Amino acid sequence: MFSKLTLFIFLGLFTQFWTYEITPIITEGAPDFFDISTEPFVKIGEGYYYFETNLTKNWFDAFESCRRMDAQLIAFETMKEWDLLNIYLRTAKIEDIYWTSGTDLAHHGIHDWFPTGQRLTLDIWMKGEPNNSGGNEHCDILGYRRTETNYNDLNDLECELERLYICEAPLPRTASFVIW
Repeated sequence: MFSKLTLFIFLGLFTQFWTYEITPIITEGAPDFFDISTEPFVKIGEGYYYFETNLTKNWFDAFESCRRMDAQLIAFETMKEWDLLNIYLRTAKIEDIYWTSGTDLAHHGIHDWFPTGQRLTLDIWMKGEPNNSGGNEHCDILGYRRTETNYNDLNDLECELERLYICEAPLPRTASFVIW
């Protein structure tokens, strides 16, 4: 999509006309050479994440806290994202249990990523999970039974329990314009 811009310049007795075509180009993400701060979000791979490391909240309050930051509780859409986040957690020695956006509140027994409604299809559950222990585990946590050699597997848990949480920000967009 492009638009034309005509410039009129009046120079005494002469008027000049120039017509320019402007083509906007919008891309996902920000170029690495931009010196912009993403705090409090940390860039990991192609994503931007916020790790709440002090204040525990129930799943609903954690979800609301992320929304106030124009973000969502984390949803793992690819194994690459899963791997990169786990490598970051292990390297940074961040060891705790965090809420994710996974839940089966809409369809009991079927876990979805709440912000997108997409099914949680990645094989990232702890063995035997989700199990809805006691009939009231409907929100998903990361970091269950973590060890030095295994990733931070998922587990379903009671939504009212208080845990830390990870927010995922939408990708920034870069707009550039070609004028000719």
